[in-house]
Amino acid sequence: MPKVKYLDVSTTLLIFALSVIIKTYKIENGNFVIWDEAHFGKFSEKYLSRKFYFDVHPPLGKILTSLGGYLFNQPLDFEFKSGEKFPQGFDYSGMRRFHSVIASFTPVFGYLMLREMGYSYRRRAVLSLMFIFENGFTSIGRLILLDSHLLTFTAAVAYFMTRMYFRSKKRVDLPSIFFLGITLGCVMSIKWIGFLTMSLVGTFTIYRLWCNVTSKESILAFAKLFLVKAFFLIGIPSFLYVFLFYIHFAIVNRSSSDDGHMSSLFQATLKGSDISNNRKYPLFGTKITIKASKVGGGYLHSHDHKYPDGENNQVTIYHHKDENNGWVFQKVTDDLEDADFIESGDTVVLLHMETRKYLDVPGNHSLISSGLRAESSGSHLSDTNLFKVEIVNDSLKKEDRMKTLTTKFRLLNIKHNCYLRPSSKKYPSWGFEQGEVVCTTKKDKASLWNVEENVTNKLDEERNPIYKEIAEYPFIKKFIEHNKTMFITNASFVQDEDLEPERIVSRPHEWFTLRRGLRMTAWDGQNEKFYMFGNPLIWYSSGICIILSPLILLSRVISRKRRGKPLTFLKSEGYMVFLSCCGWFLHYIPFFFVKRVLYFHHYYPALFFALFSLCYIMKFVKFRFVVVFMSAVIISFFLYSSLTYGFKEETSFLRRISMVPTWDFIEKG
Repeated sequence: MPKVKYLDVSTTLLIFALSVIIKTYKIENGNFVIWDEAHFGKFSEKYLSRKFYFDVHPPLGKILTSLGGYLFNQPLDFEFKSGEKFPQGFDYSGMRRFHSVIASFTPVFGYLMLREMGYSYRRRAVLSLMFIFENGFTSIGRLILLDSHLLTFTAAVAYFMTRMYFRSKKRVDLPSIFFLGITLGCVMSIKWIGFLTMSLVGTFTIYRLWCNVTSKESILAFAKLFLVKAFFLIGIPSFLYVFLFYIHFAIVNRSSSDDGHMSSLFQATLKGSDISNNRKYPLFGTKITIKASKVGGGYLHSHDHKYPDGENNQVTIYHHKDENNGWVFQKVTDDLEDADFIESGDTVVLLHMETRKYLDVPGNHSLISSGLRAESSGSHLSDTNLFKVEIVNDSLKKEDRMKTLTTKFRLLNIKHNCYLRPSSKKYPSWGFEQGEVVCTTKKDKASLWNVEENVTNKLDEERNPIYKEIAEYPFIKKFIEHNKTMFITNASFVQDEDLEPERIVSRPHEWFTLRRGLRMTAWDGQNEKFYMFGNPLIWYSSGICIILSPLILLSRVISRKRRGKPLTFLKSEGYMVFLSCCGWFLHYIPFFFVKRVLYFHHYYPALFFALFSLCYIMKFVKFRFVVVFMSAVIISFFLYSSLTYGFKEETSFLRRISMVPTWDFIEKG
């Protein structure tokens, strides 16, 4: 093996090993569920027990996390409640180490990228330490979270794009573009932030194609190049994204409490679902559940809690199966004969089974959105309790009678001539963050409902058989519905007011200046405290360099042009400035337009690219200064390492290093 190659291989292994050591040091500290481990540990258990669950993220990261749970014998009866101690016998530190090992590939890809960019061996070896001694990368990479996977695959995409650029001469380097397509599909399948990474690759690819089409290449050669790039950079990632959902649905194919997030027809495909015992026709006088038919719709729900300004019970949308979802249709008629089947045009009232109160629209304005408020009132009925059933369509065959699951209908309040509908808004804590139900004159898809659960023996099976004719719900429909529901739910995320949002939630303008970090644990009691925070020296210097690097490149180009010298450096330096600045921009600026709740760690992919602007500036200084700077970075890391590895008491040392008033890892007052 040539000496240079041997050095590269050995250095790569050393970087990986050092990263693992730094990330796994004292990883057993915090023998309790920390921060979002409460979510992803639960999702891992769902895979291991094969129970369906709903989450706003694509499945790959959680599949990898469940692999860690499988390897380290995650107990299926442990609920991963936030702050709860791990049970004896569960190797939680092993499961965390699994994530640390994956996260440790990030600095390896950083080193390999610097090699492709032409950095000398010693300079790239030293600069790659930045990716190891960054407190934020370390803290996120030592917990049971998705971000260790996300950062590593983001780095992998950046590496293979860099490799493709520098190794493609007259033809595209096929191994590079193949692995670029694979890693793109993976990063998109971990979190939707991966689509920002896709936009970076897309921007660069469009620029390169423009260079090709305006060159002297033949149209045929350009067409071939276009098809190759479309196949590898659009086709493969898209296929992988869809295929991983296929794997996901194949694994979590059993009914669970999360079913309610999905449509009734989706739920019918899950093993063990109560829907398989449904009767074909809902009947008057029998208990049923009513579900909003729109994507991401929940159940019509009520409970014995009042509105802040009224005496009637709340009527809400709830996405989980619950006894308070039960209703009974009762027919309003002068006919003395018993009514059985619900038909279009029937005038009805709806009785809530648990509270024995009736659905009502008394005319009070809704508290959040426009329209009238849905309530449930006592046994004294009036015209505000009356609704007319309007059957709209059926996914199989429309009948005058309402059918379970497949019939979509509207409920028209006769008094106010308005349609019952979910508003897509959530009530605050007094409404248990459940969805708002209103009555408006809008007559659209959002006002459609269907009956979901309908298990009754009121009529014999000849008159009301088990509903077995439900059409197959193909994978592509499940895939589209799941992704639409992910989008709707993601956009509506809010922080629980009981969890000190001022200590947890942050906005993008705070990230760039490291205004504050994130408290990952409770700040009382005797448990270790963990604070997600960045290495201040890396954070501030990379922020400065992201501004300086394009200016320095521009000045170098102008200087060379004025002296009539060739721009031989532009291929390497131009790419590096593009990668760092455009990568940072595309992974950071979009968050300013996101209305949902955001957290400190959402900046990490942008920070990864910002570090290359720092590497670019370091290209022009003496190696001695690079060593001094990196020594300072390592010292800074260890100064703030107690925040990363955990601490129990606020020491005088912590007070001394809390140099910015908004840094809240100690109580100030």
